Amino acid sequence: MARSAVDQTFLSHTWLRTWWESFGEGKQLHIITLRDGGELVAAAPMMRTRSRMYGLKLDTLELIYNPHTPRCDFIIANNCEEAVYERMWRELCSTDRCDAIALNQVPDTSPTIPAIESLAQADGWLTGQWASPPSPYIPLNCEYEQFFASLKGGYRYNLRKRFERLGKLGPVDVEVIRDRAGVRDAMADGLKIEAAAWKGDHGTAIASDPAVTEFYVKLAERQADLGQLHLTFLRVGGKRISFNYLLRNNKTLYGVKIGYDPEYHTYSPGNALLNLILQKACADGLAEYDFLGVNDEWKFDWTKETRQHRWLFLFRNHLRPKFLHYMKFSVLPRMKHVLRAR
Repeated sequence: MARSAVDQTFLSHTWLRTWWESFGEGKQLHIITLRDGGELVAAAPMMRTRSRMYGLKLDTLELIYNPHTPRCDFIIANNCEEAVYERMWRELCSTDRCDAIALNQVPDTSPTIPAIESLAQADGWLTGQWASPPSPYIPLNCEYEQFFASLKGGYRYNLRKRFERLGKLGPVDVEVIRDRAGVRDAMADGLKIEAAAWKGDHGTAIASDPAVTEFYVKLAERQADLGQLHLTFLRVGGKRISFNYLLRNNKTLYGVKIGYDPEYHTYSPGNALLNLILQKACADGLAEYDFLGVNDEWKFDWTKETRQHRWLFLFRNHLRPKFLHYMKFSVLPRMKHVLRAR
């Protein structure tokens, strides 16, 4: 990991192990490793799945991914990419009983998708790409005053005034949980806060699914052991009213999950907490706050910068996979175009 350019947090042993323990049921682990003179130079954390696409069974080899995975990739040592990709492709396409291969949520800046797609096309596989919604992030590496001045004037005014109003309810402070011993209790409060607003009503809150709950709680405990966890709360009068599940790796803060108590929505407690987090991040010399997730409108009050991720789908040139490729990349796009035109 240390010798590669990938985002280490989401491809670490800690992340992948915790993900597999929580979501791996019904899937088969399929890890490809390549060595040069006994030294590990590349790994592809993948899994085999069986599902249905347009009513037909599909055996797929794909990166270890679900909606709780911000980004994926192969792990390749620096300066080894050219030699590795061809060998990696040979391992992928030789897998028995595999109709399709999916490389999910790979950063646009990674050479993985263009390299593998080119090799697949040369071998007669059918290919297609999908761009997921852009993911905003905040570049820092500056004084807080410089960053705050970059926000729109009206937004700065609202942040200040709402924070002043919040302070009239009682003392306002920030609480950060970093030790394993405090994780379970803190996560219980954090998950209640996250589920209290619209996510709970729509069934998308972490607490709505026991497997998802266990994933985030267990991940928090293990990241605490590594010194990378910052479970952060905004409190007023000692009461926790907003929550930010933060992971820190080197000079980047990742906002894994957020939430606020809707009883305090007029004070914008989520944004108030984020503002305080960014103030400390600037003081600590951090380079970036990564929102993760999709391009929610509120994130663009803080930044204009985004990252793009792409998905690559590869189908064997056999009857059934060929039909599924035709449906996914020819029929459905045309249908969507017609519907939009109405």
